[in-house]
Amino acid sequence: MAIPTGGLPGTLLVRLIVPLWVLAGAMVKLITFNPALLPEPILDLVRQSAGLLGVENLNWWLGVSLRFFVAVEIVAAIVMIAVPRLARFTASFLLTVFLAVLMATMAMSARRDGISAIWSGSCGCFGSASPPPIGMFAMDLALLLGVIFLRPRRSGSEGWRLGVVAIAVVAGVGIAFGRPQPVITIQVDDADLAGSDPTTEEVGVETAAEPPGWGDIPTEVEPFYAPEFAGWVGRPLSADPLARLISRPLPPGIDTGRCHVVFHRADCEHCHRLLEDHFSGPLDVPVLAVEVPDTDPGSALPMPCEDCLLHALPEGPTYVFATPVLLTVEDGVVVAVCENADDEALVVATIQARRAE
Repeated sequence: MAIPTGGLPGTLLVRLIVPLWVLAGAMVKLITFNPALLPEPILDLVRQSAGLLGVENLNWWLGVSLRFFVAVEIVAAIVMIAVPRLARFTASFLLTVFLAVLMATMAMSARRDGISAIWSGSCGCFGSASPPPIGMFAMDLALLLGVIFLRPRRSGSEGWRLGVVAIAVVAGVGIAFGRPQPVITIQVDDADLAGSDPTTEEVGVETAAEPPGWGDIPTEVEPFYAPEFAGWVGRPLSADPLARLISRPLPPGIDTGRCHVVFHRADCEHCHRLLEDHFSGPLDVPVLAVEVPDTDPGSALPMPCEDCLLHALPEGPTYVFATPVLLTVEDGVVVAVCENADDEALVVATIQARRAE
């Protein structure tokens, strides 16, 4: 029996359709420079690698990692287009990796938000940047099955393919790392400051004067913020660039008394539950509810904390962290952090935490 030599559909798939699909994803990441488009397991891997390598500036490391992944995808796309003998292997390998990452993403989403998160997206904890993982999984699976069952046409010897791979690597790295770091300019409108909300008076906190040490909100900000909240413990709240983006005016007692800070998203069910369970009644100490703006307005939930001081982070940057995040602050210093609102004991311990004498 003669061995089939492949046909035009398989050739178009591995040398045009798949590389264009991969290249489109790489360009979206590079143009938007948005790490939130990376799957959750990849973001966790980047954070863990920063800890292992002793990288203190997570924002910088996340930017470098984003460029690296973009470079890999560009190199793979060029190889699939220009090196026929490597096209099918590269396509099948890359799509298999994509599917494995998406399976891990769906498992993490289902464990955190229930099985419906696989096809409906997350609860809003990570914002609205990424599509539901099941859609991407179905697309990549269809492409992989096509690569497996549709054989491309065979080609002759390619003694120059190592040179093409080298050129692809240079091109991919050059494009990914040659993109200038974007700078975002924001406008601060004093009339829209959430801290001017009259509910601030209900918990005995004045908002007339700006606390010292905070300075003005910067008008030029980073394209994204990926804070390591655990590293905030023992440091002044005002020392972190993300915290300095909180809308003004801030209550003067934020540096002299005791308060809680809750970073939340309006469409985040976990955030709503935390605020409703622990801060919906009369408040013993001030609570700053700081809204992260990258949400779906149509899925916004009502604010359950009537006495909270309503603040917000500015629109423009990408906020690469899950919400809610609960902080306890005493005399301006962060004394405890909770990033897992499902751990009731940890939430209570964070609320009750006191600054060591």
